Amino acid sequence: MSYVDLQSALREWCYDAEQISVRKILGADGEVRLQMRIELGIIQMETEGRPDGVLPHGCHSLLHYYRKRLATHTQRNGTTLGFELTPEECSALRNEASLYYRRYIALFVLEEFDSVTADTTHSLDIFDLCRDYAAEPEDRNGLESFRSYVMMMDARARAYHALAEDEPASALAHINRGILNLRTHYESLGDYEAIEHSEEMKMLQVLASDLAHQMPKDSLVVTRRALRSAIENEHFEEAARLRDELKVLLKPEDG
Repeated sequence: MSYVDLQSALREWCYDAEQISVRKILGADGEVRLQMRIELGIIQMETEGRPDGVLPHGCHSLLHYYRKRLATHTQRNGTTLGFELTPEECSALRNEASLYYRRYIALFVLEEFDSVTADTTHSLDIFDLCRDYAAEPEDRNGLESFRSYVMMMDARARAYHALAEDEPASALAHINRGILNLRTHYESLGDYEAIEHSEEMKMLQVLASDLAHQMPKDSLVVTRRALRSAIENEHFEEAARLRDELKVLLKPEDG
């Protein structure tokens, strides 16, 4: 094995503490990869599958592997009862979640919002798996402090993707759904102060206000038209979000 000094590459791409620096490169094998400049070097990630390119146990990810194990356990026993994740398995899942975090941040900078939501969904599914099946209480709660941030990023990415598709009503519906999901999350924790003061909630509320001001005067008509189109095309999740937005638009003004 030959070793390569990275100093020239680091000099060519200087670290900037004021912004997240991300780029795409074409690998020697012809595959596109992501690179992120950090203070001590360059992180390189795959654009598909696990960011590190590993196939744990021959599966696309650890999440897929443990879901397969859960499905096998359920089929064999007729119940999920008795299925548990060891501390070592939860630690490996937390590490996988951190890999997806790095990638969705890079993808967000590149404005590839559809790919961002794929990775935030993967992360949230890992959170759910550990919360529901970890053998130890500390592992069940180990990722919960990060859930609100991932939920916020997921809502923003979905909204920006909708804006890129020239669907402002859908964008606002995504943000309002995100606010509702955050509120439900904080209420489940009994953390009612976070509903008013968390940075995640504030960010979504500011974005919702900005989007509301950008909506055309006939936004009610636009949203109803978008809802009809979503139902006709059997985009039922989109229809649900648009129904939420209609409720907001039809709500009488305070005072």
